[in-house]
Amino acid sequence: MGMMETTQANIESSFDRVQKLGAQEVYVHDFDRAVYEGETDYTSMKYQFVDEIFGNDMRDESISSGDLKQLADTAHARGMKIGIKRNLAFVNIGKFILSGLKGDISGDVQKDYAEFNKTHSEEWIRDYFAKWQVRMVEKAQMYSTAGVDIMSVSPGFQDPRFAGHEVLANELWKTLIAEVKKNFKGQVMVDFNVYGLSDGNNGAEDWKKYDYYKQADIVEVKVYKILEKYQSADKANMQKDIQNMVSGLDADAKNLGISISVFFAPSSYVDGLYNGPVEYLDILNPTIAGLQKDYKAQADAYNYFFDALKNAQNITRVNVGNFTWDDALDPEVKPRVSVSASFRNKPAETVVKEWFIKSK
Repeated sequence: MGMMETTQANIESSFDRVQKLGAQEVYVHDFDRAVYEGETDYTSMKYQFVDEIFGNDMRDESISSGDLKQLADTAHARGMKIGIKRNLAFVNIGKFILSGLKGDISGDVQKDYAEFNKTHSEEWIRDYFAKWQVRMVEKAQMYSTAGVDIMSVSPGFQDPRFAGHEVLANELWKTLIAEVKKNFKGQVMVDFNVYGLSDGNNGAEDWKKYDYYKQADIVEVKVYKILEKYQSADKANMQKDIQNMVSGLDADAKNLGISISVFFAPSSYVDGLYNGPVEYLDILNPTIAGLQKDYKAQADAYNYFFDALKNAQNITRVNVGNFTWDDALDPEVKPRVSVSASFRNKPAETVVKEWFIKSK
C-alpha cells in the first residue's frame, strides 16, 4: 500500500495467509478500461476496451498471462481454486488521482459515473455488448490456458445500467454467457445487484425483467453495508439488522429459485456498516481524513454475519473481502487502509479464520 511496490512479489505470501484462513477459493481482480477516441463523450460508441496500465492511476493494472499462470499455480499448490473478478472503468479515475489528490476523488468519479449512466440508447447497448462479449471471450481463452477455475463476466465497479431496455439486455447477456462458456473450461460467475435482488430494481433499472443470471454457474450478490430497508434507527442493533438482512436475501433468492454467493465486505470505520465503503486513497478529503477507525465493529459484523448464515438455505457460498496484498496500515502509509474494507492485519482476520475453519 505504498502504491509503488510489486504486487507479484506478494502472491505466494498472501496466498499462504489466505490458505491459513481456511479458504477454499481466492479471487483476484482483473482490470478493463474504456478509452475514447478524442474527447470523452459517454453517449459515444467511439471507444474500445483495453487493458489498464499502472501508469494511468498508479495502482491498477490488468493481469498478464504470466501473472495469471503464477496466480493459478500458487492457488492450486495450496489446495484452493482461483477466481478472477472484473473492475471496469468508463470514468478514468486516473485523471482525478493524478491531479494532485485535490480532495474529492470519490465525488468527482461518482459525478462522472452518474453522467455516464444517465441514458443508454438501444444502439449503444447493442454496441456495448458486442464489445464486451469480444473482451470476455478473449479473457476466457486466456484464463483457460492459465488454469483459472472461475471467471466473472460482470463489469463490476462502473457497470452500465439498462433502464428501459432490460428485455434487450437480458437476451444479450444470455448470448454473451453462452459464448464465454464455449471458451472457458471453468465456472462462469455473474453479479446480481443487491438492490435488484432485494427490491426488484436498482434505481430505474427493473431487475424483475432479468433471468440471464440463471445461465451462470455462480450468482454473486455484493454486500458492502446493511441495506437501508434493514437499518434500525439505533445502530446498537447491528446484530439484529444483519440477521434481518441475511434472512431477507435468503428469502429473496428462494423466491427466484436460485442459490447465491454473498460477497461480504464491511468497512472498519465508525458506522461503516451503515454507510458503506469509502475511497481511502482520497486522503485530502476532510470527510475521509475525519473518519475514525473501528476495528471492533468490523469484527462484530463478521461474527453476526456468519452466525446469521446458520439458518440460510439459499446462500451457498461466502466470499469475504477485501484482503490487501500486504500488512501495511496507516499512518505508516498514506492511504487510509485502516478505514477500508480490508480485514487483513485487523481483528476481523481472526474472526474470519475461526468461522472458516468451523465451517469445514
